Amino acid sequence: MIRDLFPSYIDGLTSEVTNGLVEEHLQECESCRAVLASMRGAENAPENRVQQNPEEQKELDFLKKNRRKNRRIVLFSILGAIAAALLLLMVRVFMIGNKNDTSWAAMNLEVRGKELSFSAVPTDSASAIAALSYSENQGVVTVKARSVLVSPLFRGSRQGAYTAEEEIREVRIGDRIVWSEGASVSRQASALFATRHDYIGDMPANNRTATALNIGSYLGPFTNELETAEEPYGWKLLLEEDIPAERIQQCERDMRAFASVCLGLIGNLDHVTYEYRAEGKETTLTVTAEEASALFGEDIKTCGISIHKLDRLMEMTGLSLYAAPEAAESEEQENSVRIVNLTEKPLSEIGFAYYKDGELCSSGSMIHADETSIQVGEIIDCGVEEMNFGGIPDDSAVLEIEISLTTEDGQTVKVPDRIRVLTGAGIVQQFFLRGNEQDGYRIDQ
Repeated sequence: MIRDLFPSYIDGLTSEVTNGLVEEHLQECESCRAVLASMRGAENAPENRVQQNPEEQKELDFLKKNRRKNRRIVLFSILGAIAAALLLLMVRVFMIGNKNDTSWAAMNLEVRGKELSFSAVPTDSASAIAALSYSENQGVVTVKARSVLVSPLFRGSRQGAYTAEEEIREVRIGDRIVWSEGASVSRQASALFATRHDYIGDMPANNRTATALNIGSYLGPFTNELETAEEPYGWKLLLEEDIPAERIQQCERDMRAFASVCLGLIGNLDHVTYEYRAEGKETTLTVTAEEASALFGEDIKTCGISIHKLDRLMEMTGLSLYAAPEAAESEEQENSVRIVNLTEKPLSEIGFAYYKDGELCSSGSMIHADETSIQVGEIIDCGVEEMNFGGIPDDSAVLEIEISLTTEDGQTVKVPDRIRVLTGAGIVQQFFLRGNEQDGYRIDQ
C-alpha cells in the first residue's frame, strides 16, 4: 500500500498526514527505501544498492510506468484546462461580448408609427454589434446591444428592426434618448436633458449640468456662489484665471451660450452671472432668462421640457460642436478629431480646413489610396497638429476645423459651422457626419 503511494508522493501530491505515514514506514523498511530511490533515479547510488527479487523488480517497473502515466495525465489536464480557458475567452470576446448601452451611439434611425428600424454602428472600429434586444414601456422603446470584437462572425454595424405594441413616441439607448418628437436627438442634448432640475439651490444638480456642458474646458476653473435668499434667483460663477485680451470676445460668447443652456434647464433660475479678470480689470457679465429667451426666440424654459428645443438651442449657440467631457479621454498623447461617416451614401473624399482665431491656416483632405469610397460607418481620424494651425498655438487661441465632403458623383459640399478644437495632450473629439444631398449635411456629437 505504501509503494502504491510513491508516484503521488514523489510528485508532491499527497497530504501531510500521508507523507508522515510514508516517511515513518521508510525508516523501518529498507526494501521500500530502495524502491523509492530507484523510482527517483537513484537506484545506482551505493547507499541504495540492494538485491531485489524478481517480484520486487516487477512491482518497481509497474510503479515507474504508473508514475509516467500520472505525469502524462497531469500534463494533458493542464493543457486541456488552458485550451478550455482560451476557448471560453474567445467565446466571451468574439461571440458573447458585453452589454453596451452607450458606445454605439452612431446610427441611422427611422420610426414610422409602431415600426422602428436602424443601423447600429460601433464608435470603436475594433468592435462589432453581435445582437440587439428591445424593451417597451408606454411607447418608449429601449434598445440594448451586445458588442464584441470584430471577427469573421461579426463585422462592424448591424441592422435592427422592431415592431412595438403601440405607437412609438421615444427611443432610448439605455438611459439616453436618441429619438423623440419625430426626430433624432444629439448625444450632447440627451446628456444635458438628463440633468434638468427645478431648483437652483440644488448645487450637486447644478454641477451635473456644468459638467455635461464641459464649462471648465472652455472657461477654466471656477467656484460657485448661489443667490437664493430672495427672488430673482441667480447662479454666480467666479472664474479663477485671467482672460487674455485676445480671448475676451470668444469667452464672453461662450459665457452667454453656457448661461442660456443653464437658464433653460434649471426651472427657477432667473440669471447667471460671471465674475472674471480681463486686461487687469474685475469684470461682471450677467445673462437673464429674458435675454436668453430673446436670443432663442421663445421662452428659454421650454428647453427643459422639449429635448428638441434644447437641441436647437445648442445649434444656435454653437455648443453642439464643442467637445463633450467624455470626448477628452485618451491614452495617446496625440490630439485628433474623429469623424464617423453616417451620411446616407458613401463619400469619395472628406476635407478639413484649419482656422486659428477665425483666420484660415491650412487645409487637407482624406481619400483612400486605392480610390475606394469612404463607406457609411467608417471612422476618419483628422490629426490636430501644431503645423495645421500655423505653428504652436498659444493657450488663448481659438482653434476650429471646417469640414467639407465630396460625394461619389463629384459634388463638393461645405458642412455648416465649425468644430471647436480643445488643446491638450491626448484629447480625442468625436463627431458624426450625417445627412444627404437633398436635405443637406450636418455634423454633431
